[in-house]
Amino acid sequence: MGLESDIEIRLLGLPELLRPVGGVVFPAKGFQLLALLARAPAKRLARKDLASLLWDNDTEAAALGNLRQLLARIRKASAAHDDLIDADTKTVALGGGGALIDLNLFEIGFRSGLPDQALRGLMLFRGDLLEGIGDTTDAFSHWLTLERTALRERFFAAASSILIELTRFGRALDQDLRAVADRMLALDPEREASYRTLIEAYGRNGMYEEAERTYRALVAMLENEFGVAPQPETSAVLRRVLAGRGYHQTEAVTTKPAGSQPRVAFLAPSWIVPPASGEIAQTALLGALVEDIANELARYRSFVTLAPHSSFKLQHDSGIPADNSLLRADYTVSGFVKPSERDQLLVLRMADCRSGEILWAGEFSFRPEDLVRSFRMLSLQVASSVAASVERHLLENMRRSGTSSAYLHYLDGQTLLKNCDLPKLRRARKSFMHAAELSKDMALAHARIAQTLYLEWISLGGDDPELLRRARETAEFAARLDPGAGFTHLMCGTVALYQRDFEYSAEKFTESEALSPNSADFLVQHADALCCFGDAVAGWERFERAVDLNPLAPDHYWWAGASILLQQQEFARAIELCDRMESDSSVLRILAACHAHLGNLPTAREYGRRIKDLYPDIGVSAIVKMAPFKDESFRKIVEDGLRLADV
Repeated sequence: MGLESDIEIRLLGLPELLRPVGGVVFPAKGFQLLALLARAPAKRLARKDLASLLWDNDTEAAALGNLRQLLARIRKASAAHDDLIDADTKTVALGGGGALIDLNLFEIGFRSGLPDQALRGLMLFRGDLLEGIGDTTDAFSHWLTLERTALRERFFAAASSILIELTRFGRALDQDLRAVADRMLALDPEREASYRTLIEAYGRNGMYEEAERTYRALVAMLENEFGVAPQPETSAVLRRVLAGRGYHQTEAVTTKPAGSQPRVAFLAPSWIVPPASGEIAQTALLGALVEDIANELARYRSFVTLAPHSSFKLQHDSGIPADNSLLRADYTVSGFVKPSERDQLLVLRMADCRSGEILWAGEFSFRPEDLVRSFRMLSLQVASSVAASVERHLLENMRRSGTSSAYLHYLDGQTLLKNCDLPKLRRARKSFMHAAELSKDMALAHARIAQTLYLEWISLGGDDPELLRRARETAEFAARLDPGAGFTHLMCGTVALYQRDFEYSAEKFTESEALSPNSADFLVQHADALCCFGDAVAGWERFERAVDLNPLAPDHYWWAGASILLQQQEFARAIELCDRMESDSSVLRILAACHAHLGNLPTAREYGRRIKDLYPDIGVSAIVKMAPFKDESFRKIVEDGLRLADV
């Protein structure tokens, strides 16, 4: 219901019967009658009222006679829908076929509360009611003028509500927003409030160029038509929207140019005991392994890895280049294969080209018969070790140069994040922003900024998509800075979850867990996500592993665990986990719902009162919408509990 293909009769815009029967023409007065019935409170009117509105006859009897003839013509023209009209001796009403009238479908979409259905209904509003209609009485013309005004108001109210819902999580489809814009401006191209609403919607969705284009179109229209400028209120909306654009731009937090980043060169590996002539393929396999390690390191942003094709040709003495003028390597990784008691060992070492100091060395099993099976695993293992060594050395240099204050700001922010209340969230973000300003390549600082933004979005009731949009932009920027840092992918997944981008979210959580399989923080975040995906069992398993690794956990661990238990309807255990938190402000909804389901209504209503104090203008449905549940049955558990708690 609500699709264009469902429509049989159009009353909005030029009236039309889409599939007439044979050559029978639908009477023009018939569209007027259908409009009167569609706008009547019960879709029913008295015969005499209809007759007096449709005909200016001298006598009521003549008008009623015209009505009888009109009903007969309507039935004949709409024979395919014999239930369009339901008439008795006193009244006329719309029958079941009235559901195929565009005006009714618009109203159904408007009242549905479902963004998709409301949007489809809005798209049916092609123009004013009975546009271009003629042969009307004075009474009907007066009625039509009032109804057109009321429907326009309803249309613009519906359009504004739909734009808010579409952009609630900052990821509306561009074509949906433009479709609404086209309808709004086509209906009334001179209505400044429409432009203002669209500018706000584009801003909430991060479409700043479209917001500016809309404002320019408004300026041009007002100048051409009225010779005036936009209202101050509209200009203020544009300024507020564009202020968000400057929050986090790639240009403002760029990585260092490649020439200033440390350069790592892999040198050609050698053999202590060269392989026999029949085993020459081992040399090629060894070279391929080292090349794969170098390629794996290319994804790190804190240093650059030179192409092995060039670096393998470099002459060196124990890893120190004989002539470093061409490659300008800061570090080299050299190695050889040596025999041991059980198998051969690949020995690698990393040297600082300036000081000649050996910064790292490692030995790895190199059994050609097993290497084909474990090639990729060994490649990743060595790459991770080399990268960690390079970054440790860079960190030591940072500390010696006095720039370690960035790291101290980062640690301050982490300490503040242990409690989820709003003032500390904002103080934590300030610390992370200081860290990012002092060390522009610190991916974790940017990822933590994203974390504070989405947590603030939750704390404020989930009604500011700009916070979510900034969080996603910042998290994805952090992941580009350091794709090997699992936490950056974790934040991408978390923010995407709250934007209801479930597929991308699941992909990012899986990637973060693969990079850091034993991180308690990662496990608890993944547990919470799995709960939202509808897999509470897998979520609880990860939650237990997280608590085992971090038994004195911060508040957000118990929050995640309580959410999982609420989904499993283990209300008492969920309350126990909430009681372990230093501050219960972030779990008021869980506590209210759990106590309500357990029958502890006085306690539930006290938590409900606190929720209403925190969100005075938000109803239960809006509160429940904040949680990104893929499974609607879980949402109902929470909503039923909150209603029992008088929220």
